[in-house]
Amino acid sequence: MKKRFAIAAAFAAGIVATGAFGAIRAVTPTAWDGRPDCWQMTRHKLRMEAVTNGGARVVFIGDSITHFWEDAGARVWKKYFETGSRRALQLGTSGDRTEHVLWRITEGRELDGYEAKCILLMIGTNNTGHFPIAKEPPIDTILGIREILNVIKQKQPGARTILTAIFPRGKADSPSRRRNDVVNREIAKFADGKSVIWCDFTDKFLDAEGRLSREIFPDLLHPNELGYEIWASSVVPLVDKVLAAQPDEHIPSVWPSSPRLYDCGDDPIPAMSLRGGNYWPARYLEKRNEIVDNGEIEYDAVFVGDSITHRWEREGGEGRELFAELKKTYRLLNLGYGGDRTQHVLWRMRNGELEGYKAKLFMLLIGVNNQGRDVPGIATGIKRILETIKAKHPESKILLLPIFPYREKPDDRLRMANESVNKIIKNYADGDTVLWVDFNDKFLEPGGILTRRVMNDLLHPNETGYKIWWENVQPYFKKIIGK
Repeated sequence: MKKRFAIAAAFAAGIVATGAFGAIRAVTPTAWDGRPDCWQMTRHKLRMEAVTNGGARVVFIGDSITHFWEDAGARVWKKYFETGSRRALQLGTSGDRTEHVLWRITEGRELDGYEAKCILLMIGTNNTGHFPIAKEPPIDTILGIREILNVIKQKQPGARTILTAIFPRGKADSPSRRRNDVVNREIAKFADGKSVIWCDFTDKFLDAEGRLSREIFPDLLHPNELGYEIWASSVVPLVDKVLAAQPDEHIPSVWPSSPRLYDCGDDPIPAMSLRGGNYWPARYLEKRNEIVDNGEIEYDAVFVGDSITHRWEREGGEGRELFAELKKTYRLLNLGYGGDRTQHVLWRMRNGELEGYKAKLFMLLIGVNNQGRDVPGIATGIKRILETIKAKHPESKILLLPIFPYREKPDDRLRMANESVNKIIKNYADGDTVLWVDFNDKFLEPGGILTRRVMNDLLHPNETGYKIWWENVQPYFKKIIGK
């Protein structure tokens, strides 16, 4: 059954992924295998007894790494968290992924009936460890963690969450380690110092080359007693700050003592990234569900870009009526996101948005939001987008459009920077797979002046502008698509 999800998230950056584009498992509350007598359900019932007995001011939520505070970490737990002001409730279940935690704190009600002050959350290593990247790209895990934070905030509005970096696992170059690094790089952005505080002390588990010591993690996944001592001693000062903090007091994040960038593999220029705010994930999930609902179809054309592309179909968009007419003839997918820059498009192209369908034609327009800050970097970003599309859809043709004219006069600094980008990227067209389609002059008056006749705000085309756009790409549609 196809499901739809509404999630508010904020995230940035990523790695190359080949995720299957489907409904997101990681955000779907799941009660393990569904059997009422499974061992996880038995554990849940036992945990609910502890919840019913009064909960705690401090709560740990997670998977086996949290669960094993009862085993390898038992003496350390007793030392730091069994009694006193830090008396804690341990809600870890072995094997849990984000979707299982979501079930436990929604339908399972593990956060109900008491008022916590401090919640420590670490989850996600089983999402990356249980499924290949083709089944769960990093963005799914990120969204799952963000949804857990949303539910925690709803269930425990008076608590602050210490969001703990997923612990390193395996060898430094293992796929699961790299995927966890990607997720950590993303979820660190969720910290606001008030409801969520980021805590990363993973460097204490690693040597200078990033190797995980078996003297701390015997199986390269779960800490032993020494590992739990490192964990406890690292978070206790932060827990105490949270317990003593005033409601509006800002608490800074905790970062490794030797700051390092998370190892996210190939990081092109500009760096791949996702945008923050609530708009982006809603748009992402809207498009993902659209692709899932359409099934394994072949689109005639996929539009890729920023708000200029989005406004072909956005409610109130100036191209909406024309786009609706075009959809009577063509199967169209619009992957335009307001505010996106080259790095944002590259991230989503490499993290699943090219999956689950075929396409005869892609049309790419991107770069105006980069605002000429780095002409070679913008051009490189566009090149990487083209390479990614070609790698995923070698059967498709790509219409590469220049950045549209921006602002009134041709000697405007940003207009000139965009033109510099255009001069570079036109060379990416090979006349076969990538076709350069430049009709910028059709938007301009004599002397290169851009007027509100075609762009009301001198940036986004109006109805007239979208008609000009269509008139100039229609011959390519007819030749490539055949109609």
